[in-house]
Amino acid sequence: MTTDTPPDVAQAEAEATTAEQAAEALAERVREGDEQVTAEQLATAQQAGVFARLRAEAARRKADRAAEQAAEQHRTGLIEQALALVDEKGARAPIAAAYEQAQAAVATLAAAIEQHDQVVTEAGRLLRAADCGPSVEYGQVNHGDYVTNEPCWVPGTRTAPRVDTAPHAVGFTYGEGTRAPIGTGPVLAVLFAEAAAGDAGRMPVGESALDRAPLTEHANRHRNQVHAFMAAAKGGEAK
Repeated sequence: MTTDTPPDVAQAEAEATTAEQAAEALAERVREGDEQVTAEQLATAQQAGVFARLRAEAARRKADRAAEQAAEQHRTGLIEQALALVDEKGARAPIAAAYEQAQAAVATLAAAIEQHDQVVTEAGRLLRAADCGPSVEYGQVNHGDYVTNEPCWVPGTRTAPRVDTAPHAVGFTYGEGTRAPIGTGPVLAVLFAEAAAGDAGRMPVGESALDRAPLTEHANRHRNQVHAFMAAAKGGEAK
């Protein structure tokens, strides 16, 4: 129901107020002893006031019904817009397809990283078995008042390669530069952080930002919902 008074309602209420005031004025004259006011005049004025008030109430009810009808039409229109929007642009199938493509791409990336790291690790093992020199050697550096023993990177060549000696860093050098395992985890962490930067990584209201909590925490909380969404999208249910 609208809070603004329609013009026809305001006019009807003003007429009712005028008629009631006229009837009350006649009644007051009777109270003051004015014998010129007849019973018929007072009754007519009072009836006119009652009738005018009824007409004002009728106008108000008519306006209320019209406002309610307009509100219902507006509500129905909003619902129709929402349904049309979801039907036309809210398809879930493309998300499921993109999700599967992303999974396949990540699997391909992880396999490529694993192959690279295994190859480099094996190459490093062979170079160490060949007694190749280390990629980093320590030498004395004279600072005038004191001398320090500092690491220095030694470039390798294809005929005289160098290899890291630490078990966790088996990169080696031969012409094109240092080669070392990069690790699937670090690559995926960077990839995920870059892909989910900004609005792309926003979380539901009240939850920690994507980079403010462990990934497993977010995944455990939303796994069932996401899996249900993908299943519905691939199952051909509602768009």
